[in-house]
Amino acid sequence: MLEQAGTMFDNMEAMMYRIKKKVYAERMEQFQEKNRALLAEMTGFVEQAEEQRRGEAAAQVAKAFADAVETRFARRGKISGRSQMDINLFMIYYVFPAILLTGSECAVPLADAIRDEWRGRFRDSAQIGYTTYEEISSTFQEKFLGLF
Repeated sequence: MLEQAGTMFDNMEAMMYRIKKKVYAERMEQFQEKNRALLAEMTGFVEQAEEQRRGEAAAQVAKAFADAVETRFARRGKISGRSQMDINLFMIYYVFPAILLTGSECAVPLADAIRDEWRGRFRDSAQIGYTTYEEISSTFQEKFLGLF
């Protein structure tokens, strides 16, 4: 399950470069389109579980997702601190909001499970959290002092 989850981080540096409100909206749309099947697989796995076992299913998806990310970025069994910071930011800006944007009834429990797995597994990630696309997008200013 989720062997291809590491591909979500393709072009991570380019997607984080000079983010403004309009650019963020365009990049999020591209991210969602590229990863639609993977996001559907993640949420679908949790949705298919029995109601009382959805927490367990979300934890399984979170572990598989973290395993795939670790496989992609680990060098000699570890992810460098700099890379981990970049990955965490990408998670906050793209991965978590994209999960929430799926509209799945299991999106929040899945995001919670991924956050909890992330906090326990990766160093410098103990305080990672998530928010919605709308909240992130609303923090961008359209213009700064009318200059740009």
